[in-house]
Amino acid sequence: MTRKFSFFVLTCFVALHLMACSRAATPAGSAAGPGHGAAAGTGSEVSGSMNDQILYYTNKFRASKGLPPLKQEINCKLLAEKHSQDMASGKTGFGHDGFEVRAAAISKVLGGASGAAENVAYGTLDAKGVVDGWINSPGHRKNMLGDFNLIGIGYAQGKGRIIYFTQLFIKH
Repeated sequence: MTRKFSFFVLTCFVALHLMACSRAATPAGSAAGPGHGAAAGTGSEVSGSMNDQILYYTNKFRASKGLPPLKQEINCKLLAEKHSQDMASGKTGFGHDGFEVRAAAISKVLGGASGAAENVAYGTLDAKGVVDGWINSPGHRKNMLGDFNLIGIGYAQGKGRIIYFTQLFIKH
């Protein structure tokens, strides 16, 4: 299965103790270009689960740029959680191994998707910290501000206090 990749960025944030990278693709058979999406923001603390907080800060950032909010999609969420768990356990390395499979699976479940992208990160971060890190990285920021309408968010704790994060963006 051939996919065109728009970009692959790996950025280290020494000051934030964050390692992150992003990837985007156009699913096979799609005439549309790669999608992007998500957001973050600044402001007071927000309650809820880590996923709820990441979604809040992502959508707050998108709103600050005049973009509509992303909606959490359960199948995207489950795939993002599984990828974070696999990275945290060492089953897969940090990065985008299996991204094409995740994008194809979501496209199949949704009956098609015109774009997909993924942000990953790890570190000793809270929701605002990881979203701020993605905002300050050009590749991640591009995904967060892209033409997506759905998102899946997952995280998992690895050794020590290290948390692995995944954002899976879909245009449906």
